[in-house]
Order: sequence, then structure tokens, then C-alpha cells
Amino acid sequence: MPLSAEDRAVCEEAFKLHESSPGVIPATALGECMRCPGANPSEEEVQALLGGKNSVKFEDYIAIMEKQTLHEDPTTALQDGFTIFDSTGSGQLDALELRNVIGNLGERFTIAEVEEMMRVPEIGADHKLSYNDLVSFAAKHR
Repeated sequence: MPLSAEDRAVCEEAFKLHESSPGVIPATALGECMRCPGANPSEEEVQALLGGKNSVKFEDYIAIMEKQTLHEDPTTALQDGFTIFDSTGSGQLDALELRNVIGNLGERFTIAEVEEMMRVPEIGADHKLSYNDLVSFAAKHR
């Protein structure tokens, strides 16, 4: 799929930042050049794309980028993440459990930040909340 003019410009800029000689980047820079415009390849995917080459020409880089997904919708990942805690498949989560999980994630949130997140969904008398409320909020405020 052809890149938009904006995406191509970002790709060109990322490429130029890593050029070792005009129109060429070292193989070690390919992953970073792919991630700058929004692609998210694993190191294994990058190595497979390189096929043992030591460098990448600009035309080859653009051809690679035209096959990449640059603008993923984060709501799918959020939805998938919340379903892990939805043992009954009801679309509902225990608010206290969610608060605890958010507070103990690798990225530490302050108590105020957790409180702000918990104001987004409507919490029922049974202390359950619809995680679709959180996903919708995240989609609107990304």
C-alpha cells in the first residue's frame, strides 16, 4: 500500500538521520528507522527483512515501509488486555481488582492518576464496570 505524503516524509527524515552514506543506512539502523514512522516490527522480523545484508538502500526501505502497518488502532490491544480480567465474558470487570492492577503495573501511577482513571467508567453497586467505557475513553483521548 503506498505511503501517504506525510508518512513518506517521516520515513525520509528517519532514514536521513541514520544514513551512513547518501541513500544508504547500516543494517543495524533498519529497526529504528521502521519504528520512527510508527511500524512495530520485532527484531526477528527486521532480521528476516535484512536477509543477511549489511546495509539498506532508500528504495528498499520505502518498499519495506509500504508493506508495514503504521497506524495501529490501540483500542484492539486495550480490549484484548481487559478481556484477560473478564473471566465470565460479560464485558464487566471488578473495579477494585482493576484499581489494584493499574496501581501495580510496571509503569507506576500515582494514587491521583489511578483515581482519575477510575472516574472514567461508571461503576455499579456491585463494584463492576464496563471496560468498553475505558476503551472508548482511550480511543477519544489518544
